[in-house]
Amino acid sequence: MGTVRSSEVFDEEALARDFVEPESVAQLASSTRPEPPNFNPARFSELVCQTLDHPDFRALPSHQQILYLQFLRHTHGCGTSRVEASIADMAQWVGTRGKNALRARQQLVTAGLLKIVVRPRQFLKGEFEVRLFSLQAGPRISPDTMIHRFHQFTTEDLSMLDSQIRTAEPEIREALLDDTHQLLGDMKRGGFELPPETETKIYKYLAFVRLTGRWRITSRFKDWDII
Repeated sequence: MGTVRSSEVFDEEALARDFVEPESVAQLASSTRPEPPNFNPARFSELVCQTLDHPDFRALPSHQQILYLQFLRHTHGCGTSRVEASIADMAQWVGTRGKNALRARQQLVTAGLLKIVVRPRQFLKGEFEVRLFSLQAGPRISPDTMIHRFHQFTTEDLSMLDSQIRTAEPEIREALLDDTHQLLGDMKRGGFELPPETETKIYKYLAFVRLTGRWRITSRFKDWDII
């Protein structure tokens, strides 16, 4: 008895080009797509930073992290929460085999980070909705942990950070300073005695998290061009 295999592990688009009449292929290629809504690069950069630093994201295996980031790029990175994609697309995104991409996708669905809106069928892409990590899901990082992480920054990290701070919009620097003062106030009310350099270290850690997301991604994924 033959084994039934999922058609999703194949390149559906390539198969469609082999078996569908040219006019039908043209109709598929020209199907209407909604215009993307207004896209805010700064908001997306902040979303990427929040995702990278979220404890639940860091707890994911690396192959799930990469696929989730690619889904995030093709949805919220384009001003929407949904994307049409096939297993062949996902395999190309992450540079792996189709069955591995299918397994990672299923794991993201099970984890509640990806929702199948329209299930893929033979020759047709599925539609997927990306779920964001809840801001309340993980504990807020403490100021003393920020200082410890600041001491782990490399020379390259600090150089890029200083550049990002210098070129940031004034309102962004003001927001960073306000958050730093709030954290310092919380620590002082808790009875901590703080050395003078604490404010600078907390400020620079917050700036690193919020301003260097694009640089950290592109330094790891050389061919990823964030819009």
